[in-house]
Amino acid sequence: MREIEVKARTTEPERIRAELDSRLGEGREVHKRDHYFHLPGVLEQSLRIRCYDGKTELTTKHNRRDEEGENNLEYEFLALPGEYDKAVAFFHALGHVDYFIKTKDGWEWNDDDAHIELLSVNDLGWFVEIEILLPFDASDEEALRSGRRIHGILSSLGVEDGVEPTSYRDMILERRKEDGMEG
Repeated sequence: MREIEVKARTTEPERIRAELDSRLGEGREVHKRDHYFHLPGVLEQSLRIRCYDGKTELTTKHNRRDEEGENNLEYEFLALPGEYDKAVAFFHALGHVDYFIKTKDGWEWNDDDAHIELLSVNDLGWFVEIEILLPFDASDEEALRSGRRIHGILSSLGVEDGVEPTSYRDMILERRKEDGMEG
């Protein structure tokens, strides 16, 4: 899938949640735990295991950015329930090492093709994260239209000025550095 995604910081999670509940119905509570891996000597994430809703999802991405935000190619599949430890062992057997853990807790809504989340991420604060998934062969024009739609939603929520271009990974690793931990 081609993932078009933009996130914005907010200091008003209660207001945003009430606004989205009013527009789209009560949000569904979400809890995600992402375990990232990389190859030794290569400080770019290569693989991710996401645990949520009793599922174990394995993902690799080719990250790209354009003027509208993230425009990633994502390859993923589900492991059987309860196979988290087996997936970690598999990645380690391939030579990957642990990189970092990201947790996301909050609520989610769907607005037609847009998936909207209001999330507290690690100790980084609150974010409104919106993504639209397109097929791999979607045109660049379709990706730009999706990016404009996402920015319109952020603007309607009053958080357009809070768009955060820095990846969660970079924010988490910077925080670890500030705390005296290795990246």
